[in-house]
Amino acid sequence: MSHADEVYEHEIKKHDPAEGFDPTEPNVPAVWGFTVASFGLLILMIVAIQVYFQEVFNQAVQEKVLGAPSEQLQGVRNRDAWNSGHYMYGDMDKKSGRVRVPVSKAMEMFAEETKVGKLFYPAKATPIKKEETAAATPASANTGSAAGKSGEKPAGK
Repeated sequence: MSHADEVYEHEIKKHDPAEGFDPTEPNVPAVWGFTVASFGLLILMIVAIQVYFQEVFNQAVQEKVLGAPSEQLQGVRNRDAWNSGHYMYGDMDKKSGRVRVPVSKAMEMFAEETKVGKLFYPAKATPIKKEETAAATPASANTGSAAGKSGEKPAGK
């Protein structure tokens, strides 16, 4: 026995190279089967999680966006629609003289005032600024820019 054999507690089997393989090697078909099963399970889990997420997302969209609004919100919307379509006193006091006008009537009144030219706010036309002509720019700046583009030197320099 050599020194290497004395280190181990169990017997080391010596194999004949004529056998061609070590009988303690891993079972290749079992390893491939485990690998294929693992990938199949991984793909199944990914698909299941994706379907679950899509279902939860669609349910949330249905509840929060597409579903019927709450009764309180519907009441507020109905009140605002009624207020924008009916006459009423602006500050709920007849003595103030302020009156709310329905939106459709206000749009008609605004269109009539525009046709007559009687607008509440100043709408004076603003004149368009004219571009500066080439004669108004200094001659040296104009010559320098033209020479820079064509690659020629200015005549005076």
